[in-house]
Amino acid sequence: MHVMMLQQIISGVDTFLNIISVWLLVYALMTWFVRPDNPIYVFVARFADVILTPFRPISRWLINYGLHMDLSVILALFAIRILRSLLVQILVRVIY
Repeated sequence: MHVMMLQQIISGVDTFLNIISVWLLVYALMTWFVRPDNPIYVFVARFADVILTPFRPISRWLINYGLHMDLSVILALFAIRILRSLLVQILVRVIY
């Protein structure tokens, strides 16, 4: 029973982080193809900005040193990957 509950928690966390990753990818694509005054874009951007805000200073720093791209989405996706890996490892150690 205990193991099944922790496996469901792992699955739920993994699904949640996958949803956030897809949301960020949709946001990144929308920045290229959708006008910023579009209501759907505004809705997607409102949530994405909350996640991307901590990564924007790093991206600005990279832009100041010659990289002419906003990498905040890529940095956030990388951080989500690391977070997923750490959480799964921690929960698996609790199970076994």
